[in-house]
Formats: sequence, structure tokens, C-alpha cells
Amino acid sequence: MRYYRYAALGVIALAILLFGGVSIAIPSAPTTVTVTNTIIQAPPTTSEDSAIKITVADMLGSGVHIGGGNILTAAHVVGDAKTVKIKTLAGVESAAAVLWTNKDYDVALIHTDGNVSGSSELDCREPRFGEQLQAIGNPLGMEFIASFGRVAGVGRQTGPWRRVVVTDMTTVMGQSGGGVFANDGRVVGINVGVTLAPLKSGKDAAGADTYTPTMTGFGFVVPASVVCDLLARRAGA
Repeated sequence: MRYYRYAALGVIALAILLFGGVSIAIPSAPTTVTVTNTIIQAPPTTSEDSAIKITVADMLGSGVHIGGGNILTAAHVVGDAKTVKIKTLAGVESAAAVLWTNKDYDVALIHTDGNVSGSSELDCREPRFGEQLQAIGNPLGMEFIASFGRVAGVGRQTGPWRRVVVTDMTTVMGQSGGGVFANDGRVVGINVGVTLAPLKSGKDAAGADTYTPTMTGFGFVVPASVVCDLLARRAGA
């Protein structure tokens, strides 16, 4: 008899737990729950308004404003010119004086008193193998075009350049001298060239094969570590 009494109490207790639990877990009126999603955005890749278009006679190239009217570009863009014409992303055109060039590293510094609204900071290092990059330049005369890629080869001496890193970014004529940016928006290099692959195009009058140079996807970038060293040398001269 005592056993049945305990069993009955157990059934009642279980029912209280079950039904009581359900009544607590499911409120009689609907409730509103706010869910907040945190979206982590990548840092800006560059200050686009630091990009510069450079024109010398009937040739053009690119540059990047690093502040104070000072613009980095490639030495072969300015050549032997003493002054060049520049254009900003905002469309402002002005003249710029060539302060110095270094043909061994293919780097030049020019200066303008004109209005350049944006600037980008130099990061005095060599970009790492596999690092993501962005460049802004003026390929084939198209103004202020961005290209994206990675470091495909570490720093080396190759062609006419004392030290460059290799990238897999789209690089064509007109982008020379433009800034190359890391993910934090700082300048880690200057575009200076692209690989050329000969493509057989026919034969000449003597029957010899003729070739036409074509561009491949590998570009050459002077690292910012070299640029900063050149700037420091000039400042101390």
C-alpha cells in the first residue's frame, strides 16, 4: 500500500515537472528577441584620391601622393624632364617639378604646389610572399583603374632594376609609377614594369622568324623599403 502511495506521489511530481516546465518554457504571449550580427569589414585598401596621372609630352604614367605635394613615380615615366603635368582623381590639373630620379631603382620624386586632396602613407618594408596587394594607375590611358593580386616572387635583381618584387596583378603600360597598397591602405611599393613574352608573328623578307612582344600577368614593383631608403639619402644629402 505504501508502495502505491509513493508511486502516486512520483507520478504527480513528474506531471508537475513536465507540465510546469512546459508552461514556463513557452510564454502565453509571444516575445521579441533582438539578434545583433557583427559584420567585420576589411580595412580600406587605399586612399584612391592619392592616385595621380602624370603626362610628359605624349607619354603618360602614374604616381602616388605621399603628402606635402610630394609624388612618387617611376624614373622612366619622367625621363629627363624637369617638369611634368599631373591630374588628380578630382580632375584638378597642375604642373609638377621633378626633384630627383634614380634610374638604378627606377624611382623618382616630383613636387606640386597644386591642390591634391588625398595622400597615402608609406610603409617602409618589402611586401611578403603571398601578400594581397592593390594598385591604382592609368593603364593604356584609362584613368584611375585599380588592379588586385598578390606577391608572386620575393625581392630580387632582375632586368634593369636593382630590386623588385614580382606580382601577379594585371600590369600594363601606363601603370608605371603608380602606388601599390597593402590591405591597411599604406604604400608598400611602386609599379615599374611588366614581363614581355615574345609571340611569333611571321617571317621577315629574309625568311627569319619575327616576333611581337606581348604582356603577361607578372608585374614588377619596387618595394617601399627601397623607396624609403632613397628618400632618406636625399634628405640627408
